[in-house]
Amino acid sequence: MKFRAVFLRPKGSFREIPHADTLFGAMASAISLLQGSEAVEEFIEAFSGEARISSAFPYMGDSLYLPKPLTVELVEFRDTTVMKRVKRTRYLDLENFERALRLEPFEVPEGEPYTARSVPRVALDRITEDSSLYFWDEIRFMDDAGLYFLYQGPEDVYREFVKPAVRLLGDTGIGGKATWGFGLFEPSFDHVKIKAPESPYAVTLSNALPTKRPLLWTLLRKGGWSFGRRKPKMTFIAEGSIVESDPGRIESLDLGLPFSIYVYGKTFPVPTLIPEGLP
Repeated sequence: MKFRAVFLRPKGSFREIPHADTLFGAMASAISLLQGSEAVEEFIEAFSGEARISSAFPYMGDSLYLPKPLTVELVEFRDTTVMKRVKRTRYLDLENFERALRLEPFEVPEGEPYTARSVPRVALDRITEDSSLYFWDEIRFMDDAGLYFLYQGPEDVYREFVKPAVRLLGDTGIGGKATWGFGLFEPSFDHVKIKAPESPYAVTLSNALPTKRPLLWTLLRKGGWSFGRRKPKMTFIAEGSIVESDPGRIESLDLGLPFSIYVYGKTFPVPTLIPEGLP
């Protein structure tokens, strides 16, 4: 399987590693600024059809990381230490991800190419000027490391919407506190091949809003803000969950704005074998 790959080389820290719904919302906002509301409607229509994006994942040098398929947690390991490492890890490098898809022996990376830290900040009251200390999390990448996500779908959608939006977001940022310098990056564009087996089952590389019960899943609760309005928390299945013939869906929200807010929840399926006994 061959996909378009969008690389985000960080100019600084990120507040978090963006999920697919965050990337979709950021691109829709960028398209609105660049091309107007009619283009946003075309963008949403395209992703309601064949176009898909994955969540963002880390890379370091030439090594690409992908979410661990949940099927590997059902495989028995003779070494309990290895089993514990498999359960703790979030990502596998591409080669070992491909082995995991085929249920072949694989190795778990020793670490990840980024660190998540709680950083102290000071807030000042605008009236009393009293100060208070608080903490927030941020992602810091090692040298030659960053993020990337995958695209699959029509070439004209990629050319006319995805690439221009990503170029603008490189200067405006993805995620919170972009005005503070968070979430800024230098974009580049390439291809990625994933060798996947033939199977009716798939691991999703995006967080998704399923249309039917998955085979294996981890739940992800997400809310957030859009145009100054708080979005209700929604329950996604997380990256690495296993589905069967489920495209996922895009949800429309009414937040009292002159337009609807669309939450991206399509799956990004890559075929995988499953252990005997499932489903």
